[in-house]
Amino acid sequence: MKEMDCNVIRDLLPLYEDNMASRETQELVREHLKDCSACREELRKMRTPVSIPPDEDQDLWKKFIQRRDQLRRKRNIRIACVFSVLAAVFLFCLWYTRPQSLADVTGADAALDSGWLTMADINWNAETAAEKLGYDHWDLTTENAADAVNHLFFNLLEQYTLRASLSSLLPRDQISMGGRDTLCLVIKEGEENFRLFYFSDNGKIYTPSQYGWDVYYCDPALHDALAPLIQEYGTLQEE
Repeated sequence: MKEMDCNVIRDLLPLYEDNMASRETQELVREHLKDCSACREELRKMRTPVSIPPDEDQDLWKKFIQRRDQLRRKRNIRIACVFSVLAAVFLFCLWYTRPQSLADVTGADAALDSGWLTMADINWNAETAAEKLGYDHWDLTTENAADAVNHLFFNLLEQYTLRASLSSLLPRDQISMGGRDTLCLVIKEGEENFRLFYFSDNGKIYTPSQYGWDVYYCDPALHDALAPLIQEYGTLQEE
């Protein structure tokens, strides 16, 4: 049967091509090839020389593979570095803006030294009081800040959570406190160090640092709670 004959002939083709088959087998193969184009094509493929690249081409190919792998490694290293930097920045931002208490910012031995409050006078009328600045000012002096008052202020401050703002990393001249009212507490840290904390009614706290301003977010209600305390325990300055 022809299909089986073709299979047998194709098994014999290598012996036929190398002249290793018997004379009868060679004659059988030749007779089959006359009528079978598929087996003739198979024999043609066997006779087609295989192109083997010279040694220099193999060397160039190896160099190409090595260069490609080197570039891939460098690319992967750059990608890993970029992701590492982004991850470090993300973790730094999480750590920098973590919730803190005032004690975390000032230290556990901090104490209230003094402060002041300047508020716009709601009764001021520019047309009838042109010479008046239109502000009321209270001073909370060291004498006013007795232990009981100190305890009262710090109890209030510790009820609120602070979060550092990334704007603290900006230069000093790019940060503006704004607002018409000024509420400031002078906190004593240790024996000789003092820090000024400016409380804004928009929910921000500003304190000068060595490099600029440290800015914290806080509930705006803290400003509204501190103002009556300074008015009660401070001294209203007469104009």
